[in-house]
Amino acid sequence: MTDLFYPVFVIMTLVFTLIFIPRDQYRRYLIYGLLVGGLGDVLAVTLYQNLLKVMWFQNQGLFYVLGHHALSPVAWTLTVMLFLYFLPGRRGFLYPYVLFWAACSLAYGYIVRNARLFDFKDWFYPIPAYLTFLAWWTFAAWFFLKTGRSPDRRTENE
Repeated sequence: MTDLFYPVFVIMTLVFTLIFIPRDQYRRYLIYGLLVGGLGDVLAVTLYQNLLKVMWFQNQGLFYVLGHHALSPVAWTLTVMLFLYFLPGRRGFLYPYVLFWAACSLAYGYIVRNARLFDFKDWFYPIPAYLTFLAWWTFAAWFFLKTGRSPDRRTENE
């Protein structure tokens, strides 16, 4: 059952992106997802697992690739796509939205740990990890807003 955790999460998240993100905007969100999510995951895992050794993947089975879980960047790509698609336009909603996603990311870390696919030094969760996720989601929102998001994504003409 543990072997199916990441594939099920990736498929579920992919289905959500296909349902919610309009086809004519999908490529745009995919590019941001790859840059901020997929590449961000590889950088974060390299930093926190390979260099600082405060977290690590375990029981990866066939998804083990160069010390990383092969589906983790894919999951982060799709998750960032959803995060950005639903990003609120009003600043009053933006701050709690980012705080909420950081909390959900922290909770996901605990779930993956409970599935025995991931572990970390006890001092790293919850505060340093939450601050890491908060910085990541804040950067994602800032980067997306600064690089040309129109105020109402549903009326974008690309």
